Order: sequence, then C-alpha cells, then structure tokens
Amino acid sequence: MRMLLGLLLLLALTGNSRATYCLCKDGVAEKDLQTSIDYACGVLGDCNQIHEKGPCYQPNNVKGHCDWAVNSYFQRAGQVPGSCNFSGTATTSPNPPSTLVTGCIYPSSPGNAGTGAPGTPTFPGPPAFGPTGGFDPSGNDALSLITSIALTLGFSVIVFL
Repeated sequence: MRMLLGLLLLLALTGNSRATYCLCKDGVAEKDLQTSIDYACGVLGDCNQIHEKGPCYQPNNVKGHCDWAVNSYFQRAGQVPGSCNFSGTATTSPNPPSTLVTGCIYPSSPGNAGTGAPGTPTFPGPPAFGPTGGFDPSGNDALSLITSIALTLGFSVIVFL
C-alpha cells in the first residue's frame, strides 16, 4: 500500500512540468501596460533586465517590457492563481513571447525565477490594484488545485501510516 501511495505521489509531483508564462495582452492601452510594469517592478525591486543595456531591453517598447515584468512577478509569486491578471492586462501562456531576443531569459517556472536584488522583499501576494481574476475550473488553476490536494492527501496518508 505504501509503495502504491508513493508511486501516486511521485506521479502527482512530475505530472505538471509544463512551462507557464505570464504575458501582457495585445491591444491593451500603453498606460495600462505601464501601470502593470510599475507595479511588478515595484514589488520585484529589480527590473534591470529591461533597463537600457539589459539583456531583455529589446524590443524597446512598453508591451515587450510589460511581458518581462509581469512574467517575472508571476514566477516569483509561485504562479499562484490571480498573480497573472494585473487588472485584466495579462494572461498565462504555454509559450514565451514571440519577440524574445537572444540573451534574454524568461523564467518559465517558480524554481528558475531568480531572487531579484539583495534585500528585495518577499512576494506580498497578487496585485493589489483592480480585480485579480478568479478561479477557472477548466484551466491550469484546476490542475494546480488537484495536484495540491493529491500531495496533501498523499503526505497525510504516509505520515499517519
């Protein structure tokens, strides 16, 4: 029985290894994209990657910089539901932006998101401005919820046996 539970736990841990990016939506006003950049960079404390001469400075436009900033925020947030909404200006994607340039690294999971500048505060939660979205039972939120439940139950059974 323990072997079966251990195997199920291992499958739950390895089953969700797809890359997930947070990208700003096309067609959103530059003012709104800039608000998302300002918030994400304010929390991250380090947006040097998109400053002039940074590896992700190109393409030098608000949409390109917004993609990097909200994705970095989303990864540092552990991809928690609601952390890629930014009042409706951003959404998740299985692919990095099509404008990605050589040398610019877009984290695709919380484990490779980096830590920002020394002394940067830890993640405070989803964006505080505007609505942060809701739970979508047909998307990645449901898979994350099911995985979390499976892991919790698996560990509980193993501990109490």
